[in-house]
Amino acid sequence: MPGSRVSFLVCVLCVSILPGASFATESVPPPASAAPRGLAPPPENSEPVVAPDAPALEEVVPDQVGRPLGPRVTVSGLAPIDPSGAGLIGPGSGGFAPTLWSGSPRAAIATRIGQLPASPNSPAMQSLLRRVLLSGANPPSGVTPDGEPSMLAQRLLKLVAGGRVSEAAMLGAQSARDDAMARQAWTEALLLQARDQDACGDATTLRQSLGEPYWLKLRALCYIVEGNIPAAVLTLDVMRERAIQDDAFFELAGALAEGSVAKVAGVPAPSGLHMALLARAKVPAPAALAAWLPGHLLFSQSADAGVRLAAVERAAVAGLVGAEQLRDAYEAEVFSADHYDDPEEWSAKLPASRVNALYFQAISKRTRPAARAAAFAAALERADSQNRFALFAQMSRGISKQILPIAETTWLAPQITRVLLYNGDAKAASAWLSTLVSPTDAPTVNALQMQAGLVYPSTENLARMPAAITWLGQNALKPSGAKDWLMARATREIPLLEALGYAIPPDAQWAVSGSSVGVVPSGASAEALAGLARSAQQHRLGETVLNALVALGVGGPARAQGQTVVRVVDALVMVGLRDEARALAAEAVLGAPVRQAK
Repeated sequence: MPGSRVSFLVCVLCVSILPGASFATESVPPPASAAPRGLAPPPENSEPVVAPDAPALEEVVPDQVGRPLGPRVTVSGLAPIDPSGAGLIGPGSGGFAPTLWSGSPRAAIATRIGQLPASPNSPAMQSLLRRVLLSGANPPSGVTPDGEPSMLAQRLLKLVAGGRVSEAAMLGAQSARDDAMARQAWTEALLLQARDQDACGDATTLRQSLGEPYWLKLRALCYIVEGNIPAAVLTLDVMRERAIQDDAFFELAGALAEGSVAKVAGVPAPSGLHMALLARAKVPAPAALAAWLPGHLLFSQSADAGVRLAAVERAAVAGLVGAEQLRDAYEAEVFSADHYDDPEEWSAKLPASRVNALYFQAISKRTRPAARAAAFAAALERADSQNRFALFAQMSRGISKQILPIAETTWLAPQITRVLLYNGDAKAASAWLSTLVSPTDAPTVNALQMQAGLVYPSTENLARMPAAITWLGQNALKPSGAKDWLMARATREIPLLEALGYAIPPDAQWAVSGSSVGVVPSGASAEALAGLARSAQQHRLGETVLNALVALGVGGPARAQGQTVVRVVDALVMVGLRDEARALAAEAVLGAPVRQAK
């Protein structure tokens, strides 16, 4: 019996130490638009991620006490835990599977994470970026070279740079105490949440031993937080002796240590450290920081209405706050009748964010249908020029359904239907399509049919697609006043449809390999595009997503060259992300700036 009990306990031990691979959690972290939350512990149902290439630790023990020569049992110990695989979401909460990085070398993944756009101008890309950075997954194979940031540190740095400080704070809580770069990014997230006490707690004791500029700055800040002014002054003196350059930091920290008034004109390289000092010194953040994504929350209560509006607009473009919040901010602006009469005239006299608010308000201020349609078209054209179609579409969903397709407004069909289709308002879009019965409406009808078939592939819309694709393929080659518009559409839309699996009729096959307009990839984007097909063919999911995001760049699919978007869509379909591919294709088609001349 004693031998049986020992064997049973050993078996339990073996089972209990099997390495896990998932950090999925039943609770989804709040969106970045929510107010900062307290630091959350790792999910209760999460398990450690074990480095796949780490050797197991083995020990040979007797199966019974007092019988060292009897049958032997091998007990395997835990391999070193690699926290780089930590995450906040999993397959059940919008994240990717634990095998996200399977088959990819760590060096390649680290390179691509470093090249990711912090805040791409595309809701579909923002969603993919957030998911790939927050998913818990087994780390890729390979070892992080000394002196380079861990994969977790890179993810945290990218989250902070993109303004997702709440999520960065929660994810950073899972980093190892000796991972200086991950701890630094986590500290930044805490400071940007105005959690100075947490940032100066036991989790950042590295500040007492490391001599890099960041940790010396944090040490000085924490002495100020603790009220240990002599130690703060001494630390500042050490920093000056080492010729550390940061005028804004020295001005703020010095004023707090001496009890004087700080004067800060600007912060060229802002950080959470600066924000903490600004708050303690009661110095308003410089207006230029409204464009700095991590600091967008600093201006939520700003006394300067213009700075507050610019900050919320920048945050909305980056997907950090909802479109409804920006709409409310736009509608809160006050304008005169003269402003509404000619918004274009005021565009050179007012700050850009105020001009955007004026154009948006002008839609609802118009009462006659034709005038309202004109205001809608003007506001959409301005949004297009700023590459903000998707954001405008989200903000104007309600008012777009109030504008009805009548004789005075049918000319608006190409513009307003883009908005309706983006928002999934298929019935309203169909109503606009049904009013276009003149032969001269053929190019517009074709555009709406193609857009509807791509974005809303119902049975009815799909039935129209073969004829619509054929019409576009034929007429884009014919001389006409709309030739340039039709050619741009054909070379952008038809290849995307093929990548999504639509059958392309013979008369439109020429467009599949046609040259399209858009930003030609270069540098990191070109490198990522070159590796995209290979990673997709080898079903390396995470690497494919990173390659796609880097290839599209900060401008997103609406600004990228058509061939780039096609290759991205094709690769995402290949690795099973068909819905994500369709969303990017929809943004490329609906958000493309090329439109038929009025």
